[in-house]
Amino acid sequence: MRPDIVVIHYTDMTDAESAVRWLCNPASKVSCHYLIGADGALVQMVEETRRAWHAGVSAWDGTGDINSRSIGIELDSPGHRPDAPCFPQAQMASLLALLDGIRSRWPVPRRNVVGHSDIAPERKIDPGERFPWADLAAAGHALHVAPAAAEPFQSPALRAELAAGGYAVPPQDGPAMDALVAAFHRRHLPERVGAPADGVTLATARAFAAAVAADRAAG
Repeated sequence: MRPDIVVIHYTDMTDAESAVRWLCNPASKVSCHYLIGADGALVQMVEETRRAWHAGVSAWDGTGDINSRSIGIELDSPGHRPDAPCFPQAQMASLLALLDGIRSRWPVPRRNVVGHSDIAPERKIDPGERFPWADLAAAGHALHVAPAAAEPFQSPALRAELAAGGYAVPPQDGPAMDALVAAFHRRHLPERVGAPADGVTLATARAFAAAVAADRAAG
């Protein structure tokens, strides 16, 4: 399939060289298309036209086979050890340049540039709550909305807005829904990571769903 999703990960390893070795090891059963070092050095691991095993069990915007339609980018980072990581300026500059190229070659809309935690909220927390989504949005490569003013909270409304934003919403409230709320907070309301959904969550999800709708309408 033609790639129309970009998934951003972190390596959760001590250094880029170790990550490259692991991603090249068949025993790992994982791979990615690109790895960007903390110093901005770019390594292409898999051709963009080939399928890489980076997403795992995941879903976004109604599709569950993310590996077959996505490009995976790993950012050299120690991960949450113990706090969420920050990403060096050189690394982010390289990422933005890479996204310039990818999105010139493939029909990847801004709404489909996502984090691993967006597509697999029960399993993953990368790239973490300090990843600068606003910078990607400012460069035209992602969607980002500011926290919205609280409105009366209703769980069915939140579920509907999250689904409209592209998230795979579980059929009922429970641990899976809690994980999804945590993933949404991690990306859109990082100061609320670990907090339950409330009126700010709902209002921000509504704003994000509106941004997704506008991006879709723009083609």
